[in-house]
Amino acid sequence: MWILTLVAALPFTRAPQAPAPDPEQAAFDAAFALKKRQKPAEAAVAFEEIVRRYPQSPRIGEAIVESGVGWFAAAREKLVLNRATEASDQAFAKAMKIFVDLVHDRPADPSAGRAQYMIGSTHFFLGDLAAAEADYAAVMTKFPNDSKYAPKALERRSAMRRHLLENDLALADLQLYVKEHPKGEDLEGVQKYLQFASMFDKPAPVLRVEAWVQGGPVDLEKQKGKVVGVYFFATWCEKCEKQRTFLLDLERRYAPAGLVLVGVVNHGQKQTVESVKPWLVQNDIKFPVLMDSNQATAGSFREATIPDLVLIDKTGKVRWHDNPSQLWDFTLETLLAEDPSAPAKPK
Repeated sequence: MWILTLVAALPFTRAPQAPAPDPEQAAFDAAFALKKRQKPAEAAVAFEEIVRRYPQSPRIGEAIVESGVGWFAAAREKLVLNRATEASDQAFAKAMKIFVDLVHDRPADPSAGRAQYMIGSTHFFLGDLAAAEADYAAVMTKFPNDSKYAPKALERRSAMRRHLLENDLALADLQLYVKEHPKGEDLEGVQKYLQFASMFDKPAPVLRVEAWVQGGPVDLEKQKGKVVGVYFFATWCEKCEKQRTFLLDLERRYAPAGLVLVGVVNHGQKQTVESVKPWLVQNDIKFPVLMDSNQATAGSFREATIPDLVLIDKTGKVRWHDNPSQLWDFTLETLLAEDPSAPAKPK
């Protein structure tokens, strides 16, 4: 009995209640969840709703930029053969307005540097390389203290200069990145492009051939007067498959103007001449393809990862090297229009 009396005398305490959920944080979490699930248009709308409902939020700039990033990603989904379409242009236009307005209206916002960076990225995917180059430079001049996007903008400006075939300026940017950002998050990529840049404006290496799987033989020395694209790929490579129709379209549009494509495969994952040959036929690849000799061709061309594309100009010099998804018509058309007999421009 005395135990019951003692228990009855103890003060009653309620179990601690969880704090009420923060509706703003919940909205951010839901929007980021859509972004993570790769639903960019839905994420953009969700972030726009946050901007509407919480205009005084200390994270308002973040929400604004994320809405633009959503439309930017949605636009990229609507690209066809790596090029803009009417549908992608509409989504890019939404993104661009959001980024431009934030930089103009909220230049002191912590997200303004990112918005300026995204202006450059939007111009890039619209094919305006010169505008993108200037936009990335603006990140460094307007937001030099942005520890994330100022370094990223330097790397991207270098990329735009490569695409514009301003290789000396591109190299200077890469070297500046290594000097000023030795621990930068893009350092690995910068070092890769420094390897590529070491070959620019120099004679292309010879092709090291074990066997011609299809077509050929192709002697690069005998292709003077044409622009040659050396394309490294594999039958098993998913990323290569994403670029296959782009390469076929590239050949269709530019072979009449003097583009020559040469494919390079190796014995990776048991590729053989006998296995690759029918695959080429089944996938409508008609340009010459060689089997690399102990990856000697890949090594001499500094091939990093596949798919990979190297452009050689009419004089036989390496002028461009990157993933084919990064190749814009401007770069190729500039090389095709060059007169190899014209005096070299002073640097």
